[in-house]
Amino acid sequence: MTAFFHRPHRPEPAALRVLGDAIDIALVGLSLVLVVVMFTNVLARGFLNIDIAWNTEFGEFCLVWATFVGAAAAARRGAHMRISELIEAAAPRTRRGLELATRLAVLILLGLLIWRGLLIVERTMTQEMSVLHWPVGLQYLAMPIGSLLTAIYVAYDASLLLRGETALAPAVE
Repeated sequence: MTAFFHRPHRPEPAALRVLGDAIDIALVGLSLVLVVVMFTNVLARGFLNIDIAWNTEFGEFCLVWATFVGAAAAARRGAHMRISELIEAAAPRTRRGLELATRLAVLILLGLLIWRGLLIVERTMTQEMSVLHWPVGLQYLAMPIGSLLTAIYVAYDASLLLRGETALAPAVE
């Protein structure tokens, strides 16, 4: 079973490993549910000439959550796209500082996404989706939660750099 889960090239704290496994399971679950619902709608449309009315809203809901929670999975893996020419061209002493500055800038951005996301959630929780009749705020809740999960891995990466260690996951270039 552990072969299914992502394991960074170095051990990570147990809490981060459990959180990362939960994120991976949630993403797989979201994907499976989305595929089943969409495939069922295609079959219903093709063979029964009916449309599952809520599938579009539900699909959008799943995709928004998968996007923001997936950002945390990508942060854990160091899989976010980045331009690293400046860092690679810098002297080795400067490199670590630039890497740390990058992580801190990302943490500031994630903090803004959490803060603004919570404001959006608060303002939209009384609105209902047209077909599902779920609060719209539940969909927007993906932004602060996904940003918080991402911030946890970025902060851990920054803590490794502060201790003079190599970042947990190498960046994908």
